[in-house]
Amino acid sequence: MMQAMVIRSFGGPEVLAWEEVPSPKLRPGYVRVRVQAVGVNYYDTLVRSGAVSRAIELPHVGGSDVVGVVEALGEGVSKWSAGDPVLVAPGYPTDPAERLYSPENEAPSYYPTGTFEWGGYARFMEVHQRWLLKNDTGLPAEEAVTIPLVLVTAVHAVKTLAKVGRGTRVLVQAGASGSGSMAIQVAKALGASVITTVSEEAKAVLARKMGADEIVFYRHGNVVEAVREWSGGDGVDVVIDPVGGIAFGDNVRSLRPRGVIVNFGLSGGTEATIPQLYPFFRNELRIFGSWMGSLDELRFGLDLVRQGRIRAALDRTLPLKAAQEAHRMLEDRAISGKLALLPWAA
Repeated sequence: MMQAMVIRSFGGPEVLAWEEVPSPKLRPGYVRVRVQAVGVNYYDTLVRSGAVSRAIELPHVGGSDVVGVVEALGEGVSKWSAGDPVLVAPGYPTDPAERLYSPENEAPSYYPTGTFEWGGYARFMEVHQRWLLKNDTGLPAEEAVTIPLVLVTAVHAVKTLAKVGRGTRVLVQAGASGSGSMAIQVAKALGASVITTVSEEAKAVLARKMGADEIVFYRHGNVVEAVREWSGGDGVDVVIDPVGGIAFGDNVRSLRPRGVIVNFGLSGGTEATIPQLYPFFRNELRIFGSWMGSLDELRFGLDLVRQGRIRAALDRTLPLKAAQEAHRMLEDRAISGKLALLPWAA
């Protein structure tokens, strides 16, 4: 038996319960990981509430970002040894028939870890050997665990889809969120200039630390006017949008001709409106949806971590049994950066 944060019904943070559940039984090709830390992502709240899918089998254990050590090996596992430090891939195809699909995030069964299979909100986790990476970041577990999901998402959105490079001007929405703060860092590592939106000065501190060149306080100022002024009146080349909904009008109006919006979030709402169609098609604006990323993109990002060009944006740690509190804080936007939960903390 092991302890885990379990949901037995979909709902608010109160459905998360600290329980004794059976420890994972090792299948051939699988590895049992002793979880050292698990990250908290906004996606976790969507899984918990049933917004991702009501077809998720209950009881369920969520959690996409996991750092740990190899505890035990299933039959046929040769790549890993007990005691190896590992990162769990933050997303992978859950259908075994798609295990060799490339790139992985285009597989029909690809979902963030902890969606349809049990995730890392537990003391132990069973993972197929293919979905483990060596943790050679050199970071403490609570810092390393804040990185994988937002990193692979940022690399796919910023580098692969938006093709950001030296001289690109980028607007990153929600620059103090986990995904926003990582998008700032990836854009800067690729040579871009970045303007970002935050709600208050405390969050601006993190955005500046991550490398943002300019800050817009969206509650008190006009985002589009600020972006236009910063860009010399032209607009930005790229908008990286983890918000959706309420931010979409500003995204479109902030672009220069032939600019690109990349969206991968919906914390600001699930529906969006293009303000006016004529300037949209007249200026050949483009919108991409972005769905996580591949293992190769994650490896690219982790190389930036090892070079010291990407840093953890850890706000604080809590014991795993305090996951209810963590989810409330995330939903109340009371976090700058990322939260990490520690399964073995009292």
